[in-house]
Amino acid sequence: MEYIPDIKLLQETLGNIEDLTFLAEGGFKAVYKGIVQGQVEAIRLIFIPTDTDDESIRNEIIGRVRREIEALRKCSCDFIVRLGALKPELLRIGDQDYMVYSEEFLEGDNLRTKLKQGHRADFDELWELATSLFKAIRVLKANDLIHRDIKPDNVIALEDRQRPFVILDLGIAFKLHGTALTRDARFRPGTLPYMAPEMFNPRFRETLDYRSDLYSAGVTLYEYASGKHPIAKRGDDDYTTMYRILKMTPLPLSNHRTDLPKDYCKMNDQLIKKLPALRPFMIDALLSKLKEGS
Repeated sequence: MEYIPDIKLLQETLGNIEDLTFLAEGGFKAVYKGIVQGQVEAIRLIFIPTDTDDESIRNEIIGRVRREIEALRKCSCDFIVRLGALKPELLRIGDQDYMVYSEEFLEGDNLRTKLKQGHRADFDELWELATSLFKAIRVLKANDLIHRDIKPDNVIALEDRQRPFVILDLGIAFKLHGTALTRDARFRPGTLPYMAPEMFNPRFRETLDYRSDLYSAGVTLYEYASGKHPIAKRGDDDYTTMYRILKMTPLPLSNHRTDLPKDYCKMNDQLIKKLPALRPFMIDALLSKLKEGS
């Protein structure tokens, strides 16, 4: 993140946060760990540009933070990260502006880290992951929200049987029937290899629905099961990756994992169909099918 403040100055500004420790940064965000009202929480700090001639940039970032917080508030469930005790606040630190708030601190590795470690998920773990993702998407759908950035980096594995996997980062969540926040209508927020094909339609905002999240979940499940992305290849440029998403048919998951139940592999393959109409439509039916196959 640009303009990361001195941690001592941040600690002094926040005042009521104890044992503040830097964790990570990316884009306009930095994440810290600290004690808020006696609980360990993740402190999220978002840089708000001030030295810009385009006020819409600043307004878009603030709008996205507020939308993320509102989405987390509405979508309270075991499989989506929860808000913490630190209420959203606009801060001035030095000569820069920031927004700060907290989420629960979750102890565990994200799926990307586990993949890099060579982890190979068995069927029980994949079943739990699929169940967690589908239940999270069902809650998002009930609140007219689309996550738009489900990927291994944004799913954390916990040592908790009640919530084995949790989705993070609703920073680019899309609100159906809501006010558009993106300044350039041609811009598609998200992470390219996990974007559904319909995201590349010039009028994608008019037709987007929860099946795009099911697609991203399907890609994540496929990659976590096989250790390979179903479409993207390392070293490809963005144009080639986009072409593959639109045109290339992935190998069936069963080609990589002959040990997995055929019905499970078939379900995963259906989730990453090119056309939304060919993907599973009823989330409850997906969950029932998983339950039957467990």
